[in-house]
Amino acid sequence: MFLKGDSMKTEYIPKVITLLAGAVVCIVSIVRHMDTTYSLEILLAALIIFYIIGCIARRIIEKVMTSNRFIKEVMDETEKAQEDSEEIEDADGGEKDAQSQEN
Repeated sequence: MFLKGDSMKTEYIPKVITLLAGAVVCIVSIVRHMDTTYSLEILLAALIIFYIIGCIARRIIEKVMTSNRFIKEVMDETEKAQEDSEEIEDADGGEKDAQSQEN
């Protein structure tokens, strides 16, 4: 369904979101002088929650990319069909002009 390059684009989204959330939790814990055990519990919960959020975001982005690619392919095919039909009409019109000039 996805090309190799497309999955590589979204592969790191959950990881980056998780790491950013972990960094924020660590900074807040240090600034507030929280107990180490309590801050580690919060860190674990935050990492799990934000990893799930990252996975959901990744799937949404992949679906949008897939639908955009599908729409682009349909539009390209439609434009090509229109160009082909215009070429056929031009060829038919040239033959009709030649016939009318002969008469």
